[in-house]
Amino acid sequence: MEQRGDFSEFRKGWHLVAVGLLGVALGMPGLPFYTIGIFAPIFAKEFGWLFANIFGGLAIMTAAMLFVGPFAGMLIDKFGARRVAPASLLFLGASYMTLAASNGSLVLYYMSWTAIAVFGLGATPVAFTQAVNSAFVKRRGLALGIVLAGTGLFAFAVKPLAQLLVDEASWRVAILAMGAMPALIAAPAVLWGFARMGNRNAAGGVGTTPRVADGMTVREVIRSRPFWLLAAVFVPMSLAVAAPLPNIENILRSLRLSRPEIVQLASMVGASILIGRIMGGLLIDRFWAPAVGCTVLAMGAVACFSLSLDAVSFVPAFAAIMLLGLTAGIEYDLMAYLVARYLGMRSYGTAYATLFGIFAVGAGLGPSLFGYVFDRTGTYSGILEICALLLVADAVVILFLGPYPSHRSAASD
Repeated sequence: MEQRGDFSEFRKGWHLVAVGLLGVALGMPGLPFYTIGIFAPIFAKEFGWLFANIFGGLAIMTAAMLFVGPFAGMLIDKFGARRVAPASLLFLGASYMTLAASNGSLVLYYMSWTAIAVFGLGATPVAFTQAVNSAFVKRRGLALGIVLAGTGLFAFAVKPLAQLLVDEASWRVAILAMGAMPALIAAPAVLWGFARMGNRNAAGGVGTTPRVADGMTVREVIRSRPFWLLAAVFVPMSLAVAAPLPNIENILRSLRLSRPEIVQLASMVGASILIGRIMGGLLIDRFWAPAVGCTVLAMGAVACFSLSLDAVSFVPAFAAIMLLGLTAGIEYDLMAYLVARYLGMRSYGTAYATLFGIFAVGAGLGPSLFGYVFDRTGTYSGILEICALLLVADAVVILFLGPYPSHRSAASD
């Protein structure tokens, strides 16, 4: 069991957690991912684009996180989140605002998405979790959970705000307003919050005492057993947990539930994810994180198996939705925590960005795979059963990480 400690870290670093939450909410991939659905019908009507063309922007973003993300992680390791994140938020906002200039040219549209993808890579959860991992030890899990809850809070608030702007002004004004938030709100706030904590180590951690972060070099990370075990866990997890969620309404429909029941159950996904973020952080602060991960993955497997049945009543469907949402909420906390504990902080940005990019591929392609399977077979049963098996295998593999290694992050000294 992890030492529980007190909340003195929060008294010293509350502003870091607050601006980290804001940065995650308004950074990558949250801003483009949760707003494209608002503007997609407008683009389709205005320019006659296919939805496949419109959502192609997300494919560009996913490719950037996979292939360019590790280089952004190296920049964070070298120069620190304090320098990289505010600049990236500024350029992310400016790049996003170029979507307001869309005129029917897909080339121009994809150029905007390329700029969003590349310039936003310094404002992913990699940067903000690196800062939190460097400043927190005893309450690291809870701090990560709060920060990573930013995406859920943004997803909850952005759609009514954007729709109001579209209705009262225009879609171009709405896009400009969305882009202004990371540039004019998040970037200055993150710069202020990180500066308040000072510069803790050469690798960019946040704190007060200059020292070099402990942990593995990039070469040691790539050669290490924990890195490949983490990849073996999180790659299947990205498909098995992230892919069903965008299809959840249709999955529930296939279970022969009524429309009011479907609406009520689907609305619980966001709440369960937010609960999972905070609950996961509390649990990994108190218990051995792989054991928490094993339990959570088993919960996700039960959820997928329940949803794979031919028909399910409201109560079992509710339980499955809650379990799947909790699993989805804990996954990012768990990834950030395990990278810091098993690989250390020296190359945290590079290691986490690499895993995050691989995870994004499964999360990005998985929903389309689910849709393809349903189109071909008329059911989600087979692929949900596969997801359940993947999560059971993950629950076993994560235990092979073993005890926490002896190296510590700089913050623990």
